[in-house]
Amino acid sequence: MKAVFSRFMLASTGLLVLAAGSAQNIAPSVIRWAEGAPNATSEIKDNVKVEGLKTDDVHIFVSLTELKETEYNRVWVQVSNHGKSPVDFKPESAVLVKGDKSVKAENPDKAAHSIQNFGEAKSQELSSAHCTMMVTVGCQPTNAQMQVSKQVLAMSGQQAQWVRDNGLKEKALAPGEEAQGAIVFKKDKKAADYILQVAVGGETFEFPLSAQNKAPSFD
Repeated sequence: MKAVFSRFMLASTGLLVLAAGSAQNIAPSVIRWAEGAPNATSEIKDNVKVEGLKTDDVHIFVSLTELKETEYNRVWVQVSNHGKSPVDFKPESAVLVKGDKSVKAENPDKAAHSIQNFGEAKSQELSSAHCTMMVTVGCQPTNAQMQVSKQVLAMSGQQAQWVRDNGLKEKALAPGEEAQGAIVFKKDKKAADYILQVAVGGETFEFPLSAQNKAPSFD
């Protein structure tokens, strides 16, 4: 009888372990934005399309625009917890998916540093005198070159600070709490359509977004 009981306990323990393992491996549910769906919204604000998805617990709205004269796009996100329990929000886990490739979200501080460095390098390049082999003595950058150089430096500084001030970072949203800000992504080399995937709590929200991916046009 003891042997039978022991075998029963071992079998039960094995089932519990399998159940726990299965629970840990459950993938987050995916909620996809679709035109006309009852849980989906769409509107145009300042010539930018804003898409939204709503569940009983989470409301999330997103829009994509470029960070002008930088190597980055930004997705503005507004997410609010309408549930009764805290939900984890990890913006740096967001990705823009294009076919079998994806663009990962950038750390806001690192992106700001990169924008600043790019602007400083471009500003220095623009302010350098472009002398010919025939004329080297007394060769100086023109007033126009210096003006553009200053504009580039100022704009890159403003864009970098904007990312520092508005970049979203990981946090737990309490019931009734809202977070809004930017998630930044490196631009591709040409225009592209993406699927934005962003996780909130145990759910992954997906939105179709498009980007022009314009390269900086400083002369």
